[in-house]
Amino acid sequence: MNGRRFSRALLINPPTGLYRRDDRCQCKVEDQTVQIIFPPIELATLGAVLRQAGVTVRIQDYPALGASWDRYFEDLKAFQPDLVLVNVVTATSDLDFQALAAAKDILGADRVLTLAKGEYMDTQGEQALASHPEVDFGLHGEVEQVLGRFHDGEALDSLPGLLWRRPAQNGAPPAVVRNPGHPLLGDLDALPFPARDLLDNSLYRSPETGHPLTVIHGNRGCPSKCIFCPAGVMSGYKVRYRSPTRIMAEIEECVTRYGLREFLFHGDTFTLNKPWLLELCDLIVASGHKIHWGCNSRVDTMDDERAERLRRAGCWVVAFGVESGNQAILDHMKKGQRAERAQQAVAICKRHGLRTHAFFVIGTPWETRSTLEETYRFARRLDPDFFDFNIAYPLPGTELYDLTLREGLFENAPDRGGYASAAVRTFALSSRELTEWRRKALLAMYLRPRYVARTLLRAGSPRVALHYVKSGLRRLRQLV
Repeated sequence: MNGRRFSRALLINPPTGLYRRDDRCQCKVEDQTVQIIFPPIELATLGAVLRQAGVTVRIQDYPALGASWDRYFEDLKAFQPDLVLVNVVTATSDLDFQALAAAKDILGADRVLTLAKGEYMDTQGEQALASHPEVDFGLHGEVEQVLGRFHDGEALDSLPGLLWRRPAQNGAPPAVVRNPGHPLLGDLDALPFPARDLLDNSLYRSPETGHPLTVIHGNRGCPSKCIFCPAGVMSGYKVRYRSPTRIMAEIEECVTRYGLREFLFHGDTFTLNKPWLLELCDLIVASGHKIHWGCNSRVDTMDDERAERLRRAGCWVVAFGVESGNQAILDHMKKGQRAERAQQAVAICKRHGLRTHAFFVIGTPWETRSTLEETYRFARRLDPDFFDFNIAYPLPGTELYDLTLREGLFENAPDRGGYASAAVRTFALSSRELTEWRRKALLAMYLRPRYVARTLLRAGSPRVALHYVKSGLRRLRQLV
């Protein structure tokens, strides 16, 4: 059997909820302090790959549009795609597959190919194809390489990164087959720029300024082995980088073609490779483009030289995975860092005028009331500009998921839990206790008079201050 050529492809985030749909973070947008909707840059990159193969492509981000299922049905009828690809997250997977079933119903089962991608397919792909006949194929690994070769008609049994059904033959029953993964892409510069013209860039805005915002992927992979995160597993614990000159060319295109000057530089640890980071910052400064951006970091990859160069290049906020204030919890998480190092990293950023966003992960199996209070006191001492207490969510494929199953810690179905509402208990605390502790801790952090005054004073303009006030009131309504 071979792949089938197609000429019209619809790539979607389905109308099944407003989620972060990158593989590392699969949270509801409303569960976060900074409730930002990021553009589906992975879909835009796939769109660019398919365009190179001569395919007519449309991308629809229905949750960002606030669109209903009816809008999706209308798009299917109007565009008449012969391929529909859905980006799946664990919490909404059954509903995501319903989007593919709808494509079959409306367009005809034999007239449209349906594909599913995402971290869920990497770990649960066989189950998905066995349970959902509406899914023709699954993609796992770095799907840019898989999708192009699939379109070219390569034999299914020799196409790396494909999940497919082998029909009954020679007395053997039909079976779901997972082909070996495609080797990780060695040269990230070989990828085309995301097809941002296929996106409605006005949908994605900075919660600080209200200006349009986009995402640039600077590197891929993570060397860390945190038990709650799939990033390291999916990348083989290797980090690969795009060249600073290639990234600068993409920035140039965003500024000159699309008028975009607000960015998130996506990377599990964007500041890990110091020479690479400093070179990129120097290129941004030399370009003369006055861009405004943020990035992710680890607390043990921040120093004065990095912070000074980041600030000079237009970076305004750095996000750290602090996770816990208790060292034993950090060790159980396999975080590979010291709690006190977070204090140093935040202090360095403050010294150079960078805002900080601290992410904490609570509710791993060893969490107790005492360790929660230790983390809360630690967060108060850090005093970051933005913060989140996320409840550990056992994503399939992670060590935490296996441990949770083994110890019988699930109390709710995965689709009834998340980063704000616990799906699991710890050895000492129920899921309800974790959820309520998070709610109260966030309220206590938000309602500190000094924090409120500082946030408004640092806004820099009445317009930004108004954005902060609106965001804060929306967040309080969700928590009260």
